[in-house]
Amino acid sequence: KPNIYRSQAVLVPQEQSKSSALGGLGALAGMAGVDLGGGEMSPDGAYQLYLDDYRWMREFLLRSGLFERINAADADRNYRFALGFDALYRLTQGGGEKPQMDAAEKEKRLFETYQKVKAQLSVSSDKKTSVITVGYTDPDAQLAKEVVELFLKHASESLRRGELSDMDKKIAYYDEELGRTSDLALKTQLSQLMSALIQKKVLAQSSYYYNVKMVTSPSVAYERDKTGPKRGLIVMVSLITSLIIGIFGVFLFE
Repeated sequence: KPNIYRSQAVLVPQEQSKSSALGGLGALAGMAGVDLGGGEMSPDGAYQLYLDDYRWMREFLLRSGLFERINAADADRNYRFALGFDALYRLTQGGGEKPQMDAAEKEKRLFETYQKVKAQLSVSSDKKTSVITVGYTDPDAQLAKEVVELFLKHASESLRRGELSDMDKKIAYYDEELGRTSDLALKTQLSQLMSALIQKKVLAQSSYYYNVKMVTSPSVAYERDKTGPKRGLIVMVSLITSLIIGIFGVFLFE
């Protein structure tokens, strides 16, 4: 069995800093049903929703190139083994180029890849500190780092794209209402709301990862800093199991 490595990113939400940057317009926007904060859903909740959404993950795997990377013939080129001994692994895995996939086989492989990535990619948060941890475990330490980076990048792009689209619609609507009304007080309020939304657009586009600040970036794990397999435990369980089977074998033989 190859060594298993983990790479993770630690992030903190930025809702509070964004809300404070908008000054005293929060109350006015709330009366109009406009959310000027970071949204009701926390970033970790949005990440988990994306992770559970096969359609989004399918597009992510294809756009990021991870599908081809994970299913490449030499996908295990960076695997590391105990004492560098990989003969048994190579023997069980076979070799040679993988056959070309037709449409049906590709869809099947896409779903299997999604299940694998979903099982190895984790999103967790500390409710007390609001710290979010996104991590990935894989025998390829370099791939583990890239998956975390790519997932955060594509998730941020999706969140930002949806938020900006919603704000553009609201700004267009308020601008239209501004041209219709002749009430000076209403014009002032609509102008303030539009100004707040424009400020929020600038804030949304100013950070690389939408609505979060990265505290610790993902990195390639050190060769000896593995999370598995627990080879000592495997040997002990195998020894005890073989003794039990041997005793029953002798008993049945006699």
